[in-house]
Amino acid sequence: MMFWLRSIIIACFSLTALSLFLYQGTEIIHAISDFFHKKN
Repeated sequence: MMFWLRSIIIACFSLTALSLFLYQGTEIIHAISDFFHKKN
């Protein structure tokens, strides 16, 4: 029982971390593309 509970908690934590990382990544990509568009 504890193993399943721990696995679920780790899975939720990993999903949250992954979604935050992806969100940051898209923000950075948008910032870089804006920077290049302004330069041209």
